[in-house]
Amino acid sequence: MNHLNPKLIRKKLGLNQQEFWSQIGVTQSGGSRYESGRNMPKPVQELLRVVHVEGIDLATLKREEIRALDYLREQQPQMLAELIKKASISEPKRF
Repeated sequence: MNHLNPKLIRKKLGLNQQEFWSQIGVTQSGGSRYESGRNMPKPVQELLRVVHVEGIDLATLKREEIRALDYLREQQPQMLAELIKKASISEPKRF
């Protein structure tokens, strides 16, 4: 995994520490330690990537939608590629 710089990501998003870290279940003080160089556990790194880099709102994820995505990946990869292409046209890039 590429090294994520949480402070840089947070600043680019224009969020304070409380706003940024609370979205992934980390306290402001814990987030401050990560921004100061303390090692971030892999699950926290992944949550940071998913929420703040990929822009996925975890509260909106539904199990059946994830299962449908898995099905498309395995059974209909061309259809999935087309859907991704269409969706990416209408969605602005975060970074």
